[in-house]
Amino acid sequence: MTPDWWPALLLAVFVTHLPFFALRYRRTREPRFAATTLTFALLVVTYALRVFAPGLRVAGVPLWESVRVVAWAAAALSIALLVRHGASALRGR
Repeated sequence: MTPDWWPALLLAVFVTHLPFFALRYRRTREPRFAATTLTFALLVVTYALRVFAPGLRVAGVPLWESVRVVAWAAAALSIALLVRHGASALRGR
């Protein structure tokens, strides 16, 4: 069981880190920062919906659960791009 303050803390972390990745992408135009920005944005929306509108439903499914699926896909893309970047850095490219 998570404490009552846990969702608010996660939301604060996501909101404060989102501008960092957005600015990094704007400066470098690297896809890994775009994917990370998208991931953080979707996680912010997911947790905001879960905390502030948990009863909001689309086709009988809570909206935050639908957004969470997209957030996990964006997270997988972000991790794949980071691994690819790390592998190319290790090869010296």
